[in-house]
Amino acid sequence: MSRRRRRSHEESDSLELMLDPICNIFGTIMFVALIAALIALMRTGAAVAEAVSVAERRQQDGDARLESRVAELERTLSTLPAAGGAELDAAATDRVERALGEIARREALVERYRETVEKARADMGQIASQVQPMQSEVDRVRDALESARRTKDRQVRTPLEREVALFEFTVILWEDKLYAVCDLSSRASDACEWLRSWNNRHVVASRCTTPIFECSRVSIHISRSIVLRAGAGIPVTDIDSLRANPDFRALIASLNPKEDLVGIVVAPDSFDSFAILKDALLSAGLSYSLDPCEQPLPKYEDSWIPGHPRGL
Repeated sequence: MSRRRRRSHEESDSLELMLDPICNIFGTIMFVALIAALIALMRTGAAVAEAVSVAERRQQDGDARLESRVAELERTLSTLPAAGGAELDAAATDRVERALGEIARREALVERYRETVEKARADMGQIASQVQPMQSEVDRVRDALESARRTKDRQVRTPLEREVALFEFTVILWEDKLYAVCDLSSRASDACEWLRSWNNRHVVASRCTTPIFECSRVSIHISRSIVLRAGAGIPVTDIDSLRANPDFRALIASLNPKEDLVGIVVAPDSFDSFAILKDALLSAGLSYSLDPCEQPLPKYEDSWIPGHPRGL
């Protein structure tokens, strides 16, 4: 038994002998690692401190350069003269003034154009309605000019009268108005009565008389006294207006070109109207005669005796 115990003690000593170097080696390794870590930490801190120091130096250098540049610019600026409006030369001032005047003139011109355009737009609707009346007026003036040209270009000649077997229907031109003495729209069976079928629209019938009225198949002797209704005649200003007048159209309708001759008695103040009336009668196919009036109108007197009228 004692022999076994001795052997066990020997084994324990051997294990201790082996663990001791192992622990020593591990401790050495840990120490070395600690030393290495400390050295690394020390080196890292030094590098960071050095980098920070370099950045600070660079910033200080940049600030110094900026401060130097600012000082240099301030010195340069202080040497420059201050700008003033009085330094503009007279030519430049004159050009500016002319430019401003031209701008103002053109603005005023544009404003006038704008007002004109607005007014034209406002009147555009009325212009369309005025075109047709204006065209009618132009046509009327053209016809009047053509009639005047024909009258002007007509050769002067002695009127050629001829006897005509027609009934003479008397009209009077006074103050550029046409007065029909009688109304033949409804003719009596006795032709002598036609001479006193008074047209109440143009004459005062109650004051018209026939002091002598002798009419038969073999002889005729009639004297008439006629009073015109002043201002009541048909205006004779131009041929178109005369043709369009309903009273004149009714008068023409009451006459027969194959039976009637229009005897025109012209007052001194209406010779210009005679040419217009003559053209209107000729265009209607009627013959006419001309007799200047020297009596003081509105009272007119005439006489009828046997014979044939003379027409133009």
